[in-house]
Amino acid sequence: MSGDASDHVAPAAHRTFAVRIGELIRRPDIGGMAVVVGVKIGMVLLNFTLITLAARLLDPEAFGHYSILYSAAGLLCIVAAAGQEPFVLRMWNEMTAAGNAAKLKGALYFTLLLSLSGTVIVAIGLYFWASALVDGQTAITSVIYMMIVSVLQICMHLVRTEIGVASGDGAGNAIVGSVPVLYLLACFFSGTRPDTAHLFLALAVGAGLALLLQLYLIRGRILHRFPDFNRIRAVADYRLWLPRSVSFWLATSLEATNQYIDVIIIGYLMDPVIAGAYFVTVRLANLFAAAADSVNLFGTRHLPGLYYRGEQRALNKMLDSLAWITLAFSAIGLIGILVGGYFALLLINEPYAAYFPELLVLCLGTAALGTTRPSVIMLLLAGHEGRYLQIMAVCVVVRIAGFFLFVPHFGVMGAVATTAAAFALQSIVLRIADKALTGFDSSMFRLLLRRA
Repeated sequence: MSGDASDHVAPAAHRTFAVRIGELIRRPDIGGMAVVVGVKIGMVLLNFTLITLAARLLDPEAFGHYSILYSAAGLLCIVAAAGQEPFVLRMWNEMTAAGNAAKLKGALYFTLLLSLSGTVIVAIGLYFWASALVDGQTAITSVIYMMIVSVLQICMHLVRTEIGVASGDGAGNAIVGSVPVLYLLACFFSGTRPDTAHLFLALAVGAGLALLLQLYLIRGRILHRFPDFNRIRAVADYRLWLPRSVSFWLATSLEATNQYIDVIIIGYLMDPVIAGAYFVTVRLANLFAAAADSVNLFGTRHLPGLYYRGEQRALNKMLDSLAWITLAFSAIGLIGILVGGYFALLLINEPYAAYFPELLVLCLGTAALGTTRPSVIMLLLAGHEGRYLQIMAVCVVVRIAGFFLFVPHFGVMGAVATTAAAFALQSIVLRIADKALTGFDSSMFRLLLRRA
């Protein structure tokens, strides 16, 4: 009889466990985050593949030039977007919550006009700068890539917040990265050396295909929410939107400068080969920071809606979940880099394994910065982009000054040490500003206050 009883108890316990797991997965903060993590894992693998193939198939100088141009395009595509990524995110949540289709349409027209104007202006400057560094064909294809990505990133912000991360960043980045990977694989199997101009052309083709998909998704979602959207007359508030966009533009441009300027400066102070090695180290550290980026993607998807609907209890619960996830991912990421970072550098290209100590130092800085990603979102949502701008400006100036001071004497280690110190300082100041201005401690360290 005891055997019969156990046969009945085990399935019941199994069903209870399965029910609890199912309930946990269905929670929006856990199930949604799982989707984001899945998307980021795919993006990490794709980016790692692209970096590895490019580093192995291009000669060192060509890879160095690719690294510098890719970093310049990454910086300038954000500058060219004129602050419209956070602007359109904020306006979408404000106007859809209020049901104001007319003002939403005006905001979308405003974003289109401003971003296209900025993209054209920046493209001209990038072309003349790139032409002095590489051949004309490579300069043109890198400019085309920058222009398409500038518009694409705005669209992905909108698709992310309205439809989901998988449809926005997931599908968009998968298409952008797949085309150049296929090009490099074709070169590998055919035994031909890839060309930097063709590599940027492949990136531009991928970005163009991704942009078409994002525009299709946005159009469908707008018409689903507002069936009469095409007939509604747009209402604009340029006096309010232009100054707000300028603040957003300065903030996003400084953030992009903080992310991409280092490779460009090292290429200027040293040479393209060293810049390529540093680029690999930074990109691998950024792969480690994918956890923080997952938090950022998930936060921009859910926090704005909770904030503008005034759901403070749900907002605090969401921030707690993000803090725990950040803590777990940071610990796992640091252990992963400590154990496997050397072999990852070795796999990308054997000479880069010598930069493993620099990778460890850089990862400590990215881990520190990742603890306050939700704080950035909260500052921008609450209208404190001015304070965020001040913090970013100081940190960028400190970091650039450190580069010019330490890189000539200490090389790549001077660069990563400067970056780690600047990121740690930035995280401390961001947390202080978040608590003082929004009333929330949105950083990972809110967990310490909960325990107290």
